[in-house]
Amino acid sequence: MRAINKILVPTDFSPASNEALEAALAFAKKFQASIVLMHAYQIPIYAYPSQSLVTVSDLSIHAEVAAMKALEAAAAAQRAGVPIQTALYLGAPWEQILKAASEHEVELIVMGSRGLRGLPRALLGSTAERVVRYASVPVMTLHGPPEPGFEAVDERATPAHT
Repeated sequence: MRAINKILVPTDFSPASNEALEAALAFAKKFQASIVLMHAYQIPIYAYPSQSLVTVSDLSIHAEVAAMKALEAAAAAQRAGVPIQTALYLGAPWEQILKAASEHEVELIVMGSRGLRGLPRALLGSTAERVVRYASVPVMTLHGPPEPGFEAVDERATPAHT
């Protein structure tokens, strides 16, 4: 069996990410491992701003500060005797998760998934799916509660015939 010394937990601060962090903490305690809690963010770019123009550097600084505060708060709330390191990345989340896994030499990635289906999944894509597909280490995904407006459809259910 592989030794698990370091676990990467990507977070977008959603309920699914919080569940992934709790699962990773349980694994870390069991295997005496440490956790790298990371967040990746992207700066939104608007072709035609509706408000006064904000420079990309100002927006980037505000986004970075807010993300770092949220990351530190999430880590502080969950310490529970497990060493937690935080990391912040700028870029496409799935690419940055893979980059963080490599840079921090983790043996396991534990992440949440929103479980989108149908059109929302086709339009928004799936970060978890891409990480599972391209990661060089095992990936454990956990589904959080459905997000408002994106309730999962039970594909096994059949309509009642009258």
